[in-house]
Amino acid sequence: MSQDSIAYVAIGSNIAPFRQITRCLDLLHGIPASGVCAESSWYRTRPWGIETQPDFINLVVGLRTRLSPLGLLRETQGIEVKLKRRRGPKNGPRTIDLDILLFDQLILKESHLQVPHPGLLLRDFMLTPLIEIAPDAVHPEHGLPVSQLAGEIRYRQIIDRSPPAAARDH
Repeated sequence: MSQDSIAYVAIGSNIAPFRQITRCLDLLHGIPASGVCAESSWYRTRPWGIETQPDFINLVVGLRTRLSPLGLLRETQGIEVKLKRRRGPKNGPRTIDLDILLFDQLILKESHLQVPHPGLLLRDFMLTPLIEIAPDAVHPEHGLPVSQLAGEIRYRQIIDRSPPAAARDH
């Protein structure tokens, strides 16, 4: 891509989450032709699906990038590999999980990448931090700013939140 795009990426971890997310953010800053331009608060959330596991820490970052959506996916999956992400049971514990929520106004439905992310409007730990850093970002399928879509949330898992600087000091 020749011009900058804005992508929003959800980050989650429940295995040494403060260390893993800090490392993840450092790696995100190193993605070629990209830069982190926003970071939400860090949200402690209840697990979903498999409830007998530690709480998660979730946040959303904004990235300004010249990569294509698939190029960004390759980079985020590379970060997951570096941080030893193991694909275990669905909704199970993980060192790190990165999901592309939005990429400009793109609607993409590939077998390995869907944008907007299909869980964006269902889960508070995705939508709430996105609203925090980009309330006017438009959901391309709904044509509305994400701040107007909070009523769509089906699963409420947020327990509490910490501002980014306070969370890193944890």
